[in-house]
Amino acid sequence: MQRRVGGWRRFRPRHKGAINDPTVYEQSTLYTQARQIVDDMMRRTRSMFRRGQGRLKRTGEAAKQLRARDAHDAPHRLALLLLQTPGAVRAQMEMDKHRGGYSNRQARLYELIDFNDTFVETVLSLSTTERSGFIERLKHEMTVFCSSLGQPMFTDEQYEAIVHGLSREIAVFIGAKRLGYMSRMTSRVQDAMGVDMIITDPKTKKSIGIDIKTRSAFHWRLVDLERQNRISEEQRLECELTGYCKVRKPAREGAIDTMLFRVSTDHLGEIRDFEFKDIDKFGELLAEALEQYGRYLV
Repeated sequence: MQRRVGGWRRFRPRHKGAINDPTVYEQSTLYTQARQIVDDMMRRTRSMFRRGQGRLKRTGEAAKQLRARDAHDAPHRLALLLLQTPGAVRAQMEMDKHRGGYSNRQARLYELIDFNDTFVETVLSLSTTERSGFIERLKHEMTVFCSSLGQPMFTDEQYEAIVHGLSREIAVFIGAKRLGYMSRMTSRVQDAMGVDMIITDPKTKKSIGIDIKTRSAFHWRLVDLERQNRISEEQRLECELTGYCKVRKPAREGAIDTMLFRVSTDHLGEIRDFEFKDIDKFGELLAEALEQYGRYLV
């Protein structure tokens, strides 16, 4: 059931599933505030574009102006994520369509990285209670916003793939913090080069730059590295067993050592609401990787 609320539709889940109380969202002001911020930014940019035209440019400009406010609370981050969604959908569709490369590929890649960064920042700004059911509710909010603009939304497969990968990245970040490590997300440039975050052991001062991979992505990345003769078959098999692998990039890409880090629920346990349900196995793997490959950053 959906009811009109201004320009949006009030969310009422049809099935309870993971959401035990269908009214929990209506009692929270998070989504209401985010929608109000989005509406305000869209009004502010209305005069910059002709009616019915430049909708992606308009949402892009609205996102740019909102980011300039430098507001970091959950409603503002969620509003920014919604404003970035139409552009990210276009970028994802173009990336999927032109897998062999095209002239605007780097711009689209950075657009997706910016969207992913905002997704992560939004989740990290939520309380533990707000993270519960967030994935389902976010999809609804994105769908309604894109529909209001006459723009396509991510397909179910695309959305699931985004959430699948980013939920593991967030679980590692939160897990490392819970274990007493220092964690920081990387810059957009570092992200594009395959470094998701830097984790430091405050006791030993050793750090590692890690590239978080799902189980299948980890496996196929190792296969590609072996084909490129950057690791041997023996090294690949060892990495498959340990769940992490040090990779030195070719000189033309910049000699930055990265550690591929597999986050598989088969090996590390269930991830629920962006956190490891049991942190012990993850802690053991991270400590081992830091001990073996950690280095002192200048």
